[in-house]
Amino acid sequence: MRTKILLASAAALAAGMFASSAQVYSANVVGYANVVFAGAGGYTLVANPFDDGNGNQLTNLVNSLPNKSQVITWNGTGYNTAIQKGNGIWGANVSLPPGLGFFVKNGVSTSPPITNTFVGSVIVNSGGSITNPIALGYSLVGSPIPYAADATTDTNINLGVVLANKSQLIDWNSTAQTFDTADQKGNGIWGSPFPITVGQGFFIKAQTAGSNWVENASY
Repeated sequence: MRTKILLASAAALAAGMFASSAQVYSANVVGYANVVFAGAGGYTLVANPFDDGNGNQLTNLVNSLPNKSQVITWNGTGYNTAIQKGNGIWGANVSLPPGLGFFVKNGVSTSPPITNTFVGSVIVNSGGSITNPIALGYSLVGSPIPYAADATTDTNINLGVVLANKSQLIDWNSTAQTFDTADQKGNGIWGSPFPITVGQGFFIKAQTAGSNWVENASY
């Protein structure tokens, strides 16, 4: 399966998204992704697909949510929560680098879905790769390269062959507000496809420790 990647040139972004007279230069490819957060108090599992060049702080990356919304990260054994206090002020600021998954909860039961735009650089140049250590048990992750494809079969995402028998990939269905799971059946065979989109977060449940997920950049 061919991997799809959402990218835009630095020149196009400078002209179309930044209201500035300064010139913009980047050693890496610059891109953007529009990710829709569920409305009506719902949860969405997302991931920042780009390096914003400024520490990838919550207060810079997610700034369109109403009062009482939440951003929820996984600490390895449980969840940490930052709450929107109103007027764009968060009760806590956390770093949300590429490769880290997190939940977003829309804080208003009457709110429509909200589109959040992530902007920044792809963290690895084409032809390179990035290694992501996988811990035993649950990890909340996202593709650190902005890919859209089946994570169990795509040779650039390269995740399906890494995990041991009985491991799982778990995503969140924001429409049904429930988890969906793909199971590793052994020898790299999965019980179902696991398509991911740009800016999507998901859980890995690894049955063994010490695995490395090596993702290849090809764009």
